[in-house]
Amino acid sequence: MPYYWLYYFAPLALAFAEKNPAVALVALVFVAARPWLPDPVILMKVLSRLGSLKHQAELNPANIVVRRDLALAYLDLRRPRTALRYLDEALKRDPKNQELSYLRGLALFRAGDAEQAVRAFAASLGVDPDSAEPLSSHSAPGNAGTFRRHGEALLATGLALEELGRFEQAEEALKASATYNSSTLEPLVRLARVRRRKGDMEGSDAAGREARTTFRQLPGFMKRRQLGWWLRSWV
Repeated sequence: MPYYWLYYFAPLALAFAEKNPAVALVALVFVAARPWLPDPVILMKVLSRLGSLKHQAELNPANIVVRRDLALAYLDLRRPRTALRYLDEALKRDPKNQELSYLRGLALFRAGDAEQAVRAFAASLGVDPDSAEPLSSHSAPGNAGTFRRHGEALLATGLALEELGRFEQAEEALKASATYNSSTLEPLVRLARVRRRKGDMEGSDAAGREARTTFRQLPGFMKRRQLGWWLRSWV
């Protein structure tokens, strides 16, 4: 998406704010609340189909796909606890569904339960959360099978483990995640942060350099998408 319109919008916004400070204050409130607000474009798309999905779910209690889509919609709306309700209903009918387990992990993590999120992510990866089996045994892309969110699940596992202060396991999960998509900077940038929190400054610097090297090799359209992660790789 081109952002040149900001050059025209900024002076107009400043002129408007000078005459209407109260409106400018409201805008600042929205900026501050952005981490808790859904994307307005996604919000409109989700709300337009939410009623239909809920109606389908009521008509057919066995419809797992509709419950998954409802969960995705509520995750987009930043309502993870509501998403959990539909995911739990779906998992009762298909308890070994890896995608549902992954989405349940996301919902739990966003609801503030990192411990249970790790267990849900482990289930999506086919790992017994109570065993000492290392995530590295599941890190090769060929082991993903039909589950296409393997790398995402490893990344999310790393974030949840980091929040729990389990930095060694978080590092392992993030390293494994980076093997799934060599053109994505996020696992490497987050890996640098985890190593820094462990006190491994040399390892942190190495992960940051790898992220910047990856960025230089990306085509232009992918560089635009990952510019934010490239900037964070320097911090």
